[in-house]
Amino acid sequence: MRLDAAGGVVAQQSDASEFTPTHLVLFEDSGVVVAEGSWTRGLDLRTLETLWKTDSECVAVADLCYAYQPFTTSPPGTFDERDPRTFSLLRSLPHVKVGQLMTPMILRDWNLAIVRSNSSDHWFDFFALDPGAPITLPWIDRLRGARSIGLLSGDRAIVSYEGWQNGRFPASELTDISTGRVIARYEDRLPVVATAAATFLTGAAVTQLLDPQNSSLGPGLPTLPLYVSFEKGIVVVPLGNGGAAVLQREAGQSSEQTVAFTSIAVGACPAIDFTRVQLADGTADCPALAAAHGARRILVSTGKERDIDRFEITAVTADAASRRLTIRVRPGEPRSPSAAQTAPAQVIELPDSLAGRWLVGLEPDPQIPRPFGFWTAFAIDLR
Repeated sequence: MRLDAAGGVVAQQSDASEFTPTHLVLFEDSGVVVAEGSWTRGLDLRTLETLWKTDSECVAVADLCYAYQPFTTSPPGTFDERDPRTFSLLRSLPHVKVGQLMTPMILRDWNLAIVRSNSSDHWFDFFALDPGAPITLPWIDRLRGARSIGLLSGDRAIVSYEGWQNGRFPASELTDISTGRVIARYEDRLPVVATAAATFLTGAAVTQLLDPQNSSLGPGLPTLPLYVSFEKGIVVVPLGNGGAAVLQREAGQSSEQTVAFTSIAVGACPAIDFTRVQLADGTADCPALAAAHGARRILVSTGKERDIDRFEITAVTADAASRRLTIRVRPGEPRSPSAAQTAPAQVIELPDSLAGRWLVGLEPDPQIPRPFGFWTAFAIDLR
């Protein structure tokens, strides 16, 4: 579905029961969104009506679709340059050999396509998009020795020339694509997370985003994002209470401050299965805490993940610039390895100064590897 700025539905896929996409590719200038799943469909961006469908997938470069067949039974499959509006063939590129389940990387300005190789003596194959012209990337000779390549944006890549040696992480380099200049080097971790929608640079914690332009700190998030674009200044985060939060970059000074809170009630909630943060406004399915509703009150539960009958909220911190609220939780000791029959929950009241919209996450206290439910974000509007 397509939403307006207020989150209202303005268009919806008409054949949703027949086709469920797993990820989307947007061609804004052409007015097309390419929805990829078991098949691929081109949908009109305004109406979401189907324009075309194919068994190929699409790599977006500027306003062109480079189509390839990821599930072909006899790789390499076809590789073509197509118009995203009509899927009409613009140029066939049979010399670019794309193997099964191997998404090509396209650097069109440098006449280059990069595909992971099946060869035993190198890791990637490098093809000129126009076979009659040379590859013009200035540092192509060095890049040919790479063991790992990931495109972060139109002008940044993360490259590693090392394998796993002596039990340590292979060093990775944040690299300017146009010149090959190394902007930052990472030796203590894997600095990249890849999802179906985006590949993004992370800090020491995988939920701490880094700006690929200069490796500077970006936003810290409660969970892994669905989509990241520093070029557009947008991050999309999935929410545990349904839907997604869209974050937009603005000027501001980030500063996390501890805020006072009041414990109102503690109880057990048989109907709550997973981690939850929501307004304590009388709508929660928890009879034990129904009477604890009130203004600026929230219900917090760690769910039934482990057989824990209690937890302690040790602190609440707020970052007004990023509208990020963090609840620090010390879980009790598990009574058994099985799931609990009820979920422990608490209602707390926050001060007047926190009125408005917040993106909320839980953090374990002390800092231990996060339990499953702590990888969840929630959106609340405190009133």
